[in-house]
Amino acid sequence: MKVLILILVFIGIALVEAPGLFIKKQWGEFAAFCVLLAIGFTLSLLQTIDIKVPNPNKGIEFLIKLVTGTPIK
Repeated sequence: MKVLILILVFIGIALVEAPGLFIKKQWGEFAAFCVLLAIGFTLSLLQTIDIKVPNPNKGIEFLIKLVTGTPIK
């Protein structure tokens, strides 16, 4: 039941936001919206079906250290 509600919520978000971006031909914003919506849906679905999602802080710290060139501890 929770998964069905989650799907309906994300479909509702997409139906409200996406047509405006599509009609105005804002392709970059539309693509970013779709990617972020897909990431949000995936993470929400994993949490809803009780799969442990790792903390994203570790990954973000790793990427920042790679970009800035600081040594990784």
